[in-house]
Amino acid sequence: MKVIKHFILPSILILCVMLGCEPMTEELSTDTSIQLSYSTDTVTFDTLFSSVGSITKRFKVYNRNSKAINVSRMYLGNDDQSPYTMVVNGKEGKGFENEVIFGKDSLLVLVEVLIDTNDQSLPFLVKDSITVEYNGRSENIKLVSWGQDAIFINNREIECNVTWTKDRPYVIYDSAWVSQGCQLTVEAGTKIFIDNDAFFTIAGTLLIEGTAEEKVEIRNTRLDQKYSVAPGQWGSLFFFPGSTGNSIDHAIIKNGTNGMILAINLSNGEGAQVQISNTSIQHMSESGIAAYAGEISAQNLEIFHCQNQLLAGFVGGNYSFEHCTFSNEPNDFTREGASVGFTNFLEFSDGSLYANDITLRLSNSIIWGREDEELALDFSASTMEDVKIERNIIRSSASSWVDIGNYISQDNNYPGFYSPNTFNYQIDSLSSARDSALISTITHDLLGTVRDVAPDIGAYERKDSIP
Repeated sequence: MKVIKHFILPSILILCVMLGCEPMTEELSTDTSIQLSYSTDTVTFDTLFSSVGSITKRFKVYNRNSKAINVSRMYLGNDDQSPYTMVVNGKEGKGFENEVIFGKDSLLVLVEVLIDTNDQSLPFLVKDSITVEYNGRSENIKLVSWGQDAIFINNREIECNVTWTKDRPYVIYDSAWVSQGCQLTVEAGTKIFIDNDAFFTIAGTLLIEGTAEEKVEIRNTRLDQKYSVAPGQWGSLFFFPGSTGNSIDHAIIKNGTNGMILAINLSNGEGAQVQISNTSIQHMSESGIAAYAGEISAQNLEIFHCQNQLLAGFVGGNYSFEHCTFSNEPNDFTREGASVGFTNFLEFSDGSLYANDITLRLSNSIIWGREDEELALDFSASTMEDVKIERNIIRSSASSWVDIGNYISQDNNYPGFYSPNTFNYQIDSLSSARDSALISTITHDLLGTVRDVAPDIGAYERKDSIP
């Protein structure tokens, strides 16, 4: 015998099935007392270059009520004249009508901005607002951007023997180059932005003339906060073989693939020549400096946070580094090998060697990181008579460094950096680097602080207070 169970539908449900009732969340409310809410009251964009589109910002409009609300109008205050554009439900425009937000649901609004040139040297404010109208109410979301006019250079040669000034930033797309026999001077306070994978190539001469108060900055084009530390955003400063007389003083070079590459002409062993002072190279996806038979003289140079080497001299060359700080700690990359290294040869795939002479002076500097050995020398023949390494702090366990006048350790933060986790490599009051350097002719540190009669090892002289 089959037992049939009867299910009795509630009378209200029977009526809804017969008459087609709307769920409450889809039922429109015209109640003027209920309100929408917003994920923010202001959408803010970081500084943007004129004529260059922004990243997309977003905010949400929440309907926390049980019934649906019809947004009768959502529009930009400056209508078609606004530099801003909205995207709502996949549609792009300056304004929208009759967008229904169901009960307990939300509406995603995307906002972009394209700022027209304004012929101004200083950053300028670009404002507008989005007005949301519903049920007789009118509410506003503010839109705020800073625009900056710039000089754009796209895959072309820099005019010979010119000076770049700080009046407006320079933005390099694809590539820019200084030709052989030409000179580019960059004055204090100038900002140079290099786009993705672009290179700044120097066959002639580059003079960067920053000061302690107004450094020259070379970095990526993305200015939003999450790209302030972002290795690999552009290519490199690439110095051709035979490029001489280059000088970089008081600069910050950041967020590239290689901070600098000094190339070699294998037919004659010629490299490039650069003098570097009071400069910080930081956040590189490969190397801080990679030099092939290069000639580098550096003082008060800081290099940190690079995936491969901080500093590498290949195929010989002439190198002098004094009062420098090289640190690959912390480092969120996976890497192997020393952060600082030098060779005097190049090995080809067939096993043959291309050897070259090397001269190396490394003193009063810090070489640090997470590897057990952070300084490596690899020479094809004995050339130590041309190498002088003394009064440095080195992450190492090799007593041979101590024998020639250096300090070694495997202790955590033995150099006594003030805050390595925030990339602040000034030294603290108990640092092992304090008062331990050889007396030299370098009277000031990277920040312009006067070195005392017992100078400190590294690019920084200890101050009583550190920002």
